[in-house]
Parts: sequence; structure tokens; C-alpha cells
Amino acid sequence: MRVRADSKFQGGPAFGLAMAVWLSLGLTVWAQPVPGTKGGAGTLGLRAGEKLRAERIEEIYRKVLADWSAGETERAPDELIELESAVVSDAEAGTRKILLKAEQAVIHQVGAADLEVLVPIAVLHHEAYRRLLQRGFQGHALAMIHTRTMARDLAILYHEQSGSEGASLVSSRLLTSLGGLLQQSAQQLPAAEMFQQAVELDGKNVAALLGLATIYEKNAQTETAVKFLRQALAAEPNNAEARLRLALNLKRLDKGAEARKLLQELTAATEVSWVTPLAYQELAQLDSGAEKPADAEAVLRQALKRYPDDLRLTIQLAAVLDRQGHPGEASTLVENALSRPAGQSAAARFLYNTVRPDAFAEARTFLDENSRSRLPVLAQALSAPPPQAAGTGVGR
Repeated sequence: MRVRADSKFQGGPAFGLAMAVWLSLGLTVWAQPVPGTKGGAGTLGLRAGEKLRAERIEEIYRKVLADWSAGETERAPDELIELESAVVSDAEAGTRKILLKAEQAVIHQVGAADLEVLVPIAVLHHEAYRRLLQRGFQGHALAMIHTRTMARDLAILYHEQSGSEGASLVSSRLLTSLGGLLQQSAQQLPAAEMFQQAVELDGKNVAALLGLATIYEKNAQTETAVKFLRQALAAEPNNAEARLRLALNLKRLDKGAEARKLLQELTAATEVSWVTPLAYQELAQLDSGAEKPADAEAVLRQALKRYPDDLRLTIQLAAVLDRQGHPGEASTLVENALSRPAGQSAAARFLYNTVRPDAFAEARTFLDENSRSRLPVLAQALSAPPPQAAGTGVGR
């Protein structure tokens, strides 16, 4: 789905004021101490800690944006990482401000031509952050914090300046994807902040709502998790993961009747999903906890007809049978289970407790489409010579 804001700014005072406020906020972010960066020269030929004039930083940043707008999707993010890692030095706090001011000067120039350029620029910083996460924190901490902050602030700025529903959707998805990357890196608090901002922009953003609910669930804030799960289901009533998580959190709140209804509906579903075997397990546990071992046995036997290789379901049935005084069959089940390899469905509980990349795939596809559709706009904005650059020998 591609959306576009209906607003366009021609360098007016509102955009300038917004950029000034953003600059002030951005400089405040750099107050936190972080490790320095290391690394050799890359495609730009820059070295870590190299002293670059502000004009030179702007020139290189425009080149990076030009490469991005030309479809150099592999090269441009690495160039951005190289530039930011070269400029910023942990030993010199002033270099942080120099980088931020230089990048924002370029963004102000191209953004004044067309507000839509903020989208591909934000996605470029998002991609640089994703790559830095893949490569690990060592030697990249400053660049990671900086480029993540740029992506977030550009998304928020785009929403604020446009005010359109389309801008809200784009900004919300970018914040959601950033939150997902943080969540995958076990950075729960900043991830929750990203998801919260995403939900504020789009209250029907199910991926962000699930992300928030999961974080609250893991931190034993069950009632808050339930609130966000109900909001997710109001937007997408048939979302299986949201229904499962709601059922498990309701169990923790001793709301067994509602939890049971949700679990029964999930086990009745015919589509193949990791959610279904886990719903069977939890439904059988509800019956066992209610001193209904025969009902638990019936649930588990039904489950094993659908998932015969699920080790957890097999062991769970063996435990129920042993409790009912059938140790022989229980032992046979255990022996058979241990003699065969685990099936894929054995990973259901692991999938529940981990951050799955597919959870944010839709948001990233949405971002990619909306970024690519605006690359010609960015290229056109960059084609105009930067202010005060004519006759100076400074070019892209």
C-alpha cells in the first residue's frame, strides 16, 4: 500500500521553525555518553575520527542521498554508516553536533522543496541502523544511536508537518519497524517507547500494539498487556497471536472462562499456525488446573491427531495419564517421544517467547514501497544546487 501526504512546503517559515526545534531536540540527545567508533576506510575513503569541515560533511551527505535516490540501495546505507562513523568521535563531544547540524542543513534544503523527501531519507537512516545492528554494537555505538534518532525524528517531523492520514500511517510504520529492531536486540524500554509513539499516530497499528503488549507481558504488567491486546483485536478481530496472548494473560488474571473460550476457538481453527498447538497445550493446562484430567486428556488426544510429532503435547498427555493411574501408557508415550526427532510444531512455545522477524515484515514492506515511490522526488530536490555552493567548488 502506497500513501502520500497532500501537503507541500516551499521553504516557508513553518518548516524552518520545525527544523529549528528538531535541531534543538536532536542536540539534547547527544548528552548521553556512548563508546567511540573504529574502522578502516570504506567506499568513500573516510577514516574514523577524520576532521571534516561542515561544508564537506554536507557535500558527502548529499552524495549519499543522491546514491540512495538513484536506487543504490546496497551502497548508500553503507556510505551513510561510513560518513557518520568517520565524523563522530566519543572523545570530542563537538563532533556530534557538527554531524547533526550538517545533515539537518541538507535535509532543510531538500525538504523545503518537497516535504515528501523526508520519507526516503528516514528509511535510509532506518536501513543503516538495521545493518549496524546486524554487525554488532562494537565500534558502532555512536552511529547506531545517531542514525536511529535521525530515522525516528524524521518520521515524527514528517507527520507533524504534513498532518495527513497518509503521513501518520507512514510515520507509524517506521516507528514500528524501529521498535521491532530494538525489541529483537532486547532493548525493551526504547522499543516500548517506539511502539507507543507508533500507536499514538495510528491506533489500529496491530504490529505496534502486539509489540507493546508483549513487552508489558514480559515485565509482568498483565493488565496493561491485556489492554493493548484488546485494542489490537478491536482492529483485527481474527488475529490469532493476539487472541492467544490475550487468553494467556487472562489466565494469569484468573479469568479462566474468557481464556477458555478464546483457546477453544483457536483450537477449532483449521489453518496451519504455530499458535494452534500452543493453544491446545494451554487449554489442557486449564482443564488440569480445574481438576478435570479426563477433559485435559481428550484435548491432548485431539491435539496429537493434528500434531503427532509435537513432543510437548506428547509429554503433557503422558503426565495426565500418569496422574489418572495409567503409568504403562504414559511410559510408552515418553519412550516413543524420546526416540524420534522433534517436529517443527515443537517450537511453538519458543516462537511465543521470541521476537519473530515476520512480525514486522508487513511494516517494512510498507516502508519500502513508500520510500521507493518518493525516490524521484528526492532526486529532483537534490538536483538543485545547495545554497551558497555555486562557485565554491563544492559539489555532489
